[in-house]
Amino acid sequence: MARFLLDITRFISRIGRGQPTGIDRVEIEYIREIARRDRNGLALARLGKTFVLVPIDAAVSALGRLEQGRPVGRWGVKDAFRFKLPQAERKARQFFRASAVHSGRDLKTLLQGVSLSGVEYVNVGHSNLAPLVFDALRKSGVARITVMIHDMIPLDFPQFTRRAIPKQFAERMQAAACYADRIICNSADTEARVTHYFSDWGSGATTLVAHLGVEPLIPQTPPQVDPLSFVVLGTIEPRKNHKILFQAWEELARDQPTERMPRLHVVGKRGWNNAPVFDYLDKAALANGPIVEHTNLRDEQLSQLIASSAALLFPSHAEGYGLPALEAAQLGVPVICSDIPVFHEILGKTASYLPVDDAVRWAETVRSVANRTTDSPARAEITDLPHGIPTWHSHFRHVFGHTDPGDFMDE
Repeated sequence: MARFLLDITRFISRIGRGQPTGIDRVEIEYIREIARRDRNGLALARLGKTFVLVPIDAAVSALGRLEQGRPVGRWGVKDAFRFKLPQAERKARQFFRASAVHSGRDLKTLLQGVSLSGVEYVNVGHSNLAPLVFDALRKSGVARITVMIHDMIPLDFPQFTRRAIPKQFAERMQAAACYADRIICNSADTEARVTHYFSDWGSGATTLVAHLGVEPLIPQTPPQVDPLSFVVLGTIEPRKNHKILFQAWEELARDQPTERMPRLHVVGKRGWNNAPVFDYLDKAALANGPIVEHTNLRDEQLSQLIASSAALLFPSHAEGYGLPALEAAQLGVPVICSDIPVFHEILGKTASYLPVDDAVRWAETVRSVANRTTDSPARAEITDLPHGIPTWHSHFRHVFGHTDPGDFMDE
């Protein structure tokens, strides 16, 4: 049986910070899969200045509590007064400290008491990518270091990140380039960007493209398609380019009759450095107009909203993958997106592609889709995508091999 050590540093840091994002969902699926593949699997986390090594079952238990809406852990002396952290994360830290089979500030010393020969270290969260960590893992005897890279956006598009992020991100990527044996890329576009930078850094890592799995979205009731309903899904930050949609809606409002005015549902939490967009949303809420902001929708509510919409809008300047587009395709919902390589890779000829900076084109396309969309509920999964709609089963079979995890259950 394969043996694994999964890094859950980022997973713990995300507890108490709202609905799971795309990377959060990837981490959750990896926790489940590695627990299925390795009953005795371990997880590594950095909690402040301390490293902890816990059974993978502890992460599964924490995940179960989160999904049930129950708190993970309780107050602990070391984390109770870290007021910059959400209460839920502080309590979760205590849970993982209490679950630790080994803990300490020096990772090399911590790992000396653990048999890691033949173990694969897996990191899918972009956290803990540092020479200190990788060097300790190498010295502990791990068989392979596998890192997933979701995108290279901080290096390719630094204007869409906080000022300090590109330098920090470059340091992490250089560490991965130096130490990793294998890099998992969520798309061929990400792989091309990784190869571009890693070749300059002298990396010997192999790369593997493994499209992320898409969880089935199941509406609560059979959806009645609303020709005037459009959805944009994602964190509200500059890279997601919500601004172009607001400009398009202003274009529509100039000549569209009130009864035929499309509605724009903005789904996602507010991010950073986007004050003009936040102000626009605040004013839209006061005006009770055609632009509606939604926060913390449950999965079933989101499924219903997307399934009943005329189209999903995806105007991003840059993406590493694009899960919402595939989720919409799964529901048979058309996608109107920016003309960037990764969308062509996963959507092919099934999407409508528009420039990221042409509000008039976006308005014209939205108007056209609204006028030709019927209110019939009959929709089927879009099946002519270049690579289909990947499942997590196919993703993990590609990453870890063809063995079905169910084969391990009776061992």
